[in-house]
Amino acid sequence: MSLMACRTLTSAIDKLVHSMCLESFPCGRGSWRKPSLRDSEDLRDDESTGARFEETDNLHDLLRSPLSPWHEEASWSPQALALRELAVKAPDEFNADFIYSTLTTLRIVDRGVSVIDEGLLMFTCLEELILTVNNITEVPLKNLPKTLKVLELYGNQISSLKSLRTDLPPHLLHLGLGNNWLGSPEDLQYFTANLWPQLMSLDLSWSGYTGQYPLVDTLSRLPRLRSLALEGNPLTLTTLYPGFTLDSLVHLLHLDGNKVTPDDRHRFSGLAQLRASISEEAAVTVCVKKMNGVPNPTLLLDDDAVEFPLISYSYSVSYEFLDEAQSQKSQVQAEGQTLENIPLTPQENKRATPIPCMSSDHQSHAFSIPVAMNWTSKQQWSEVIDFNYASTHHIRDLAALKNFILRGLWLTVEEQKVLSWPASPAERTGIKASANKKEATTAGTKAKDKKKKKESELKLIHEKPIKQILGSVHVHLKELLEGKDQIREECNLGIYHSDHAIRTAVTQEKEKTKKHKEENKEEKILKPTSAKGKGKGCKEILPEALADESNPSKMEPLTVEFSIQLDKWTSDSQALYLNSTK
Repeated sequence: MSLMACRTLTSAIDKLVHSMCLESFPCGRGSWRKPSLRDSEDLRDDESTGARFEETDNLHDLLRSPLSPWHEEASWSPQALALRELAVKAPDEFNADFIYSTLTTLRIVDRGVSVIDEGLLMFTCLEELILTVNNITEVPLKNLPKTLKVLELYGNQISSLKSLRTDLPPHLLHLGLGNNWLGSPEDLQYFTANLWPQLMSLDLSWSGYTGQYPLVDTLSRLPRLRSLALEGNPLTLTTLYPGFTLDSLVHLLHLDGNKVTPDDRHRFSGLAQLRASISEEAAVTVCVKKMNGVPNPTLLLDDDAVEFPLISYSYSVSYEFLDEAQSQKSQVQAEGQTLENIPLTPQENKRATPIPCMSSDHQSHAFSIPVAMNWTSKQQWSEVIDFNYASTHHIRDLAALKNFILRGLWLTVEEQKVLSWPASPAERTGIKASANKKEATTAGTKAKDKKKKKESELKLIHEKPIKQILGSVHVHLKELLEGKDQIREECNLGIYHSDHAIRTAVTQEKEKTKKHKEENKEEKILKPTSAKGKGKGCKEILPEALADESNPSKMEPLTVEFSIQLDKWTSDSQALYLNSTK
């Protein structure tokens, strides 16, 4: 980064201090202030000034009133308002050193700061420094005041903790490093009791740490650690999280923002002893239960329909999931880039998938997330199609799984149509010639029984299946990284306007029109018919027939009951049993 592009922390602070207007009305010294006793005699007889003096209380009201144009929230520091009030009360005592010694909390959020410079040492009483959402790449601890107790660096671009080796603030209680580019195992060596003797709270959320065992071993050396945030790390997807972490860090009081209860301790007791027998992997169970809203393909009835071809319809649901084997072969380097989360269509599932900030060690998965399609069994049509599908995917590449979860998956419903013909070539030729005039499906119970009997007598030749996508929907999975173990959704794929539904609606409308004409035949014969209106009724059949389809409230949308769950082990006996049955 060039020097011109860098923005120092002190320059951002100076700009905020300047915005308080400590030397302008109603603060500071000026003609609006009532003179002191020493100066009042010189101004008592001066009638040419015409100055209107303000009482100190009135000036304070101008600072505090929400309706005042001089009122400012100054959320960047709780001491900002006190400084402005002091600039009204005692402006003579005001100077730069006084400002630096008064500010104990600084919240410099999203100000484009990239460098923590040595000018920060002028704030001799600074205890809390919030630098969230900036462009900081390293933390020079020599530039931090020794009085610092809270250092929050969430949402920056820190990729290494090498700068945290020396000159640490001795009284630091909280260190926030979440949503940076961390995740290297080399960083773990810097979390020691000698370097962080007072550290009570540590935020490593939304980083790239994949190994729960080594990370927990390292953090167990911090004697006063009581609060820990690991949410959003790949390691949280494993079956032993959070059980192993809680059972290992016995003094922990809060994990991922949740209070650790005695019930949690009892439930996860013994999991810390299983590290030698259980590998770190994720078990993800995907379920597809029921599907509603598929149009009935046999509604189009025609007494004149030919017997062949026999037409059968079946339905299946597919979803994409991480192809771990292919993912390990197709890693693409993406170091130093920040990505976004944009869902892709099923046709684009081999393309790059943007991901939020991640560690440089795991950015190799960012641009290529290979997926494999998984299918339910094919089922015949019914009003409610039961698939009762369940499959468990065991994934060891946790970084790739995290990227896939941030990407989300696509769920697709497919219809398969198969035409069947008799095996006899002579019969097949004649039937095909008549079938070109009109395609038909099963027509009632008698026709079905007849065709079943025919199938048993004749050997049928099945044509290549004709596949059609009825709909696709994108399922967001990010909640699995936010502490939620299961996502249940009734995926709505919209209203499916099939050709069958259109033809059925047209046929039904024709029957209604025919019946209506027969009832009023005599009346229509007596009444003259103009040539201008001839054929108008036929043209209106389709719009009227499709009235139901044009009105979403009268049609049932295509929905699929879908769920995805991260399997979690809650006891040592359960873990050993499930691990032995894999």
